[in-house]
Amino acid sequence: MISSYDVAIIGMGTMGSFAALEVIERGASVIGFDRFQPPHSFGSHGGQSRIFRVAYPEGSGYVPMAQQSGQLWDQLGERFKTKLLHRSGMLYMGAAGESFLGGIQESARVHQLHLENLDAWEVRERFPAFQIPDQYAGLFDPVAGWIDVDASIQQAHQQLRLLGAEVVLNTPVLRWHPDGAGVRVITANREVRATKFIFTAGAWTGPILSELSLPLTVRRKVVTWFEPLVPELFAEGRAPVFTFPENWLYGFPIFAGRGVKLAEHLGGLDIPNAGDPIAVPDGSDIDPIRATASKYMPQLAGPPPGGAARLLDAITCLYTLTPDENFIVDFHPAHHQVILAAGFSGHGFKFAPLMGIALADLALQGQTDVPIGFLGLSRFLGQASNIRL
Repeated sequence: MISSYDVAIIGMGTMGSFAALEVIERGASVIGFDRFQPPHSFGSHGGQSRIFRVAYPEGSGYVPMAQQSGQLWDQLGERFKTKLLHRSGMLYMGAAGESFLGGIQESARVHQLHLENLDAWEVRERFPAFQIPDQYAGLFDPVAGWIDVDASIQQAHQQLRLLGAEVVLNTPVLRWHPDGAGVRVITANREVRATKFIFTAGAWTGPILSELSLPLTVRRKVVTWFEPLVPELFAEGRAPVFTFPENWLYGFPIFAGRGVKLAEHLGGLDIPNAGDPIAVPDGSDIDPIRATASKYMPQLAGPPPGGAARLLDAITCLYTLTPDENFIVDFHPAHHQVILAAGFSGHGFKFAPLMGIALADLALQGQTDVPIGFLGLSRFLGQASNIRL
């Protein structure tokens, strides 16, 4: 017998978890599938934590969504009785007057965001972990911080089960096909029917929706944790989230005793198929991160050029990028009962609860008030967007 649901979701990691939660809280039935067991390292959420920021040089459309998402994270933390968004502040550092800081300053100016302008001496005095050169400056965003990824996804899944959602993990979806106004979803041992179907499959979106030839690139990224030479300078509450211009290196204060997390937002190796074996991190991945840390944070990594910090761990995760690095959130152009959310390009996690609202709106109402028109699939297909705002 084929079970029926109001909404089926492929991909129960970042966006799928929060979309499912929003759907079931509105009284609709939902089933979610994932080929792994989130949280995991096969998507862009791998690595324990993600930055939350509001001053957004990637595009002005993200700023109001980031502000609303921050409120949602705070509310979810209170509801789950687990702190999810840690507003440690975020410190951007770079050469004064250059584009790395300029884009952030312009975003803050346009949206009237409060950032603190710090010269190099002020940065070194206030945050002694960062020994930046005199020609550098800092921008400090007091409302930014980081999100506990693992707790967010785990809490969402726990709540889904309490509310009666069906979450089917470690189970790839083999096929899907339209069935009248609905969709049939087929796994190795089960077939279900849903009125609406949401794709949030991350790096597996392109192969599953091969008929659309989506312009998605899967990129291998490496995340590291180092044991600082002076740990107290990087303790939570003393050090903020931080970033430097070299390959957009970013890092976090010590959390849960795991050391200082460092990674590069830019760079990485493109891979043809997310299902292929992923190379484990090696010196070519780790040495540039260590060298940049040594340059600006000798109390973390030791003096340049190489530093001496002990590597605690290194893992890979997968970014799924669009050509313009803006997300795709839209209806399937041929099947209006199918919604896709993809290409979150390494900066999407912070928007997860708001994307959950938008996806539930599209599935249950056919439209949304969330301002996602600029994320439509039309920019790649050369046709009008299906999103009604």
